[in-house]
Amino acid sequence: MSVLSQTLSQPKARIKPTSVVYWMRFFLAIMAAVTETVLHVNVLTLGDFAQIVGIAVGIVFYILSVMIVKYVLRYDDTTLKGKNRQVTLGGGTFIFIWIMMTVLLNTLIVVG
Repeated sequence: MSVLSQTLSQPKARIKPTSVVYWMRFFLAIMAAVTETVLHVNVLTLGDFAQIVGIAVGIVFYILSVMIVKYVLRYDDTTLKGKNRQVTLGGGTFIFIWIMMTVLLNTLIVVG
């Protein structure tokens, strides 16, 4: 068997489902922060309700990510290797990136 036929017959590397969920939540967190910025969710426009609206936007995007994992990607407990991993996997990443991007974008807007 030649080297070329051996390399062609080897299975290609696939991205792990857990990595797909982590990266999807990473980018959805950035999208949530950008959405808050575009909608002008801040104290100057919404007053005391800005924090509630900002958290609501984050929750909506997180629920969207859970629905994508369950219904679009169709990852179940066995695929993600644990119970309720569709909900919990990448949650910390989402929260951290969402808060950091929101603070960064609001700072850039106030300074700019």
